[in-house]
Amino acid sequence: MLLTSFNARERVPKSHGQIALRGKLDSLNSQIIFFQACSSNKSFIQDLEEIRKIITLIQKSEAREEIFPGNLSLWGLNDEEIHRRSHFPEKFYGLGHVLPCLEMGQEAAAINLLRTQVREAELCACRAFNDEDPFKIIHVLNRLSSALYILIYKYLPEGFDKTFKLGRS
Repeated sequence: MLLTSFNARERVPKSHGQIALRGKLDSLNSQIIFFQACSSNKSFIQDLEEIRKIITLIQKSEAREEIFPGNLSLWGLNDEEIHRRSHFPEKFYGLGHVLPCLEMGQEAAAINLLRTQVREAELCACRAFNDEDPFKIIHVLNRLSSALYILIYKYLPEGFDKTFKLGRS
């Protein structure tokens, strides 16, 4: 069995859930840096830097086995506001829910890719912590994917119309 360092005191199998989560978070962080390096849009780079800082805080919380510090806040929006905007984008952005497509443009597509990777990290965290949330990491990842979803709206091209409305019967 292949082992790796879990912390200063113990080694665990490389298949350990938290080791998989660490790899996913590292990959996500690298992808953010890549998108930043490929862009000349300062606003885009700064928005992604806020996300990257949250990923770094999640990595520290997990490695140190500490509760995520504070409440999630991005671009002046608190946890609840992020949640509300992601569920009712038409109210806040004048568009229904975005259907990912080529017409969304490069920056919105990059953000959408990051959103899917955050969802994958959330699933890794659920497996690693057996659906419990001892460090608030699962909750933060869930809100982070919502934050990336609403960030897409900022970077959609003028006149974008590939959206759908969630109907209730």
